[in-house]
Amino acid sequence: MVSLLKLLPWSPLVWLRVAWAWRRCGGSFAFLAEVAALRFSSQTAVLDEDGRLTFAELLGEAEGLAGYFRQLGVRPGQQVGLMCRNHRSFVLGLLALSRLGADVTPLAPDLPPAVLERYRLDRVVSEQDCLGRFTSPLPRVRAGQLVVLTSGTTGIAKGVRRRPGLRQLLPIAAALLGGLPLQRRRALILAIPLYHGYGLACLALGLALGAPLVLRRRYEIGPLLAGAETGVLVTVPTLLARWLRSNPVVPPLSGVITGSAPLEAGLCRELLVRLGPCLYNLYGTSEAGVVALAGPSQLLQSPGCVGRPLPGNEVRLLEGRILVRGPLAPQGWFETGDLGRWDEHGNLHVCGRADSMIVSGGENVYPSELEEAVLLHPGVADVAVVPVEDEDFGRRLVAVVVGSVGEAELLQFLRGHLERHKLPRFIRIVEAIPRNALGKVDRTALLRLLA
Repeated sequence: MVSLLKLLPWSPLVWLRVAWAWRRCGGSFAFLAEVAALRFSSQTAVLDEDGRLTFAELLGEAEGLAGYFRQLGVRPGQQVGLMCRNHRSFVLGLLALSRLGADVTPLAPDLPPAVLERYRLDRVVSEQDCLGRFTSPLPRVRAGQLVVLTSGTTGIAKGVRRRPGLRQLLPIAAALLGGLPLQRRRALILAIPLYHGYGLACLALGLALGAPLVLRRRYEIGPLLAGAETGVLVTVPTLLARWLRSNPVVPPLSGVITGSAPLEAGLCRELLVRLGPCLYNLYGTSEAGVVALAGPSQLLQSPGCVGRPLPGNEVRLLEGRILVRGPLAPQGWFETGDLGRWDEHGNLHVCGRADSMIVSGGENVYPSELEEAVLLHPGVADVAVVPVEDEDFGRRLVAVVVGSVGEAELLQFLRGHLERHKLPRFIRIVEAIPRNALGKVDRTALLRLLA
């Protein structure tokens, strides 16, 4: 809690201005932006392809944009979609809509129109809309809700509404600030989409810490690092693996935070060797928020683990399924849909999705186990595993692989690592595996590829 208290301004005048900001904006992103403008006025808030934007400029442009949106008819309580890439336009749009009291749903910028219609939004704000400017006095309104969409890798994403109070967030925020290499004014280099809960959490931390957000419309680690001073890289395992393969020498970083997808043990070891003890692995869900954190010492002890629950969260396993209880989780014990296990050091490991387990020849088979075995082969760069129907076994797994290895060679290799019923029905070598912006396998697109 001490690390969190260091963030609070103690000047009576600043406290009065913070109280006024709370009256105007409530507990929204707009409130965080107003406080950041008070405390870090001339410091860089956003660094993107269009240059730098200070915290004072960010607030001023967001207020002007809110006035522009109000002229367009945006009102408190409206359901508004925000469809922008990783750019200042996303941040400005989110702050402006929050200031107006709209319920904001951040959306993937490439969302098909047919899918967009299912969300039944009152209006959608695009990147181009957020480049407009209009200054107008704004009344005080009740802060709207933030609707965070789940990944939607197996179907249409669902929305999770957020309006948590400060009392709920303080223990988790304090634990994150104490456990992660986050400091005032230290850049957060984001190779993740801002529209996802993971990116939104980083935006909130950046505003609270006065940390510049380094953004690019494309989530490529190399260009992001080239355009930034040293800082903390926030990304996902798939992008880290791709970056390591293409960069024999990696620059020094204050920290690397990964999450949103399982961190394979072999990749974890390689990252620790090449980056040093600066790797952190987060586990959370859109519904329950950030649940657990593993720091460098825990990852050295248990490669690929997600560590232990953050203060305020509880985790238990029921027949291998991960259940969470905490301030952001739905009431009672929330079943995440993930499978997990505790190791001998007391660290939690995420072992894939519960709904991906199949029964093959009367035996329980988990795709994650086959994926881990495939990745042991040095000629494999990437893999995804999906189930298919089988006349003899009922269901079996298919391995879709990116790499220089042949199908027969890889199958022979797997026979030395897995029981017969866990072997894939067949192996398909492809140029790339379809994934979403968070590096998670797009199962629907993958099945279309196999078909």
